[in-house]
Amino acid sequence: MAAAKWQIFNEAKLKIMNGSLDLDSAALRMRLYKSSSNIATSATAFPLSTIASITNQVTTNVKGGGTKNVTGSVIVGANASTYKFTFQNVIYSTSGGDITSVQIAVIYLSGGQPVCWSKLSTAIFTITNGNTLTIAANATGGAFTISGGASA
Repeated sequence: MAAAKWQIFNEAKLKIMNGSLDLDSAALRMRLYKSSSNIATSATAFPLSTIASITNQVTTNVKGGGTKNVTGSVIVGANASTYKFTFQNVIYSTSGGDITSVQIAVIYLSGGQPVCWSKLSTAIFTITNGNTLTIAANATGGAFTISGGASA
């Protein structure tokens, strides 16, 4: 199953640029969502102020309730004018049954501000009882990169 690129929410872009969202020091979380979530049709233009604005979170049979901590960092990318946001693998485990209708993952600040999302597969999928789902940032480009501008 091939995941789509991570998409940054427009509101998160603004907050990164004005300094009110610091990905290096923020406590980050990840949640899974169903294909019927409003995020699937609203894309990056969706005006999100909190994670509670996103519908149809996957929580049934998810060990730990569906919210996972994310250890993220901002590091230099391919050159000195490129920075990438990356994160350590996030692992979801089943608890008492299958986790069904999974399709989307969202990373957000612990205070509720959504940062980015990815469609994990072109179709919904199930994590069968006793198995795990590991979500990893792209090894080369991270979850997303910020580049451009000229050095002084």
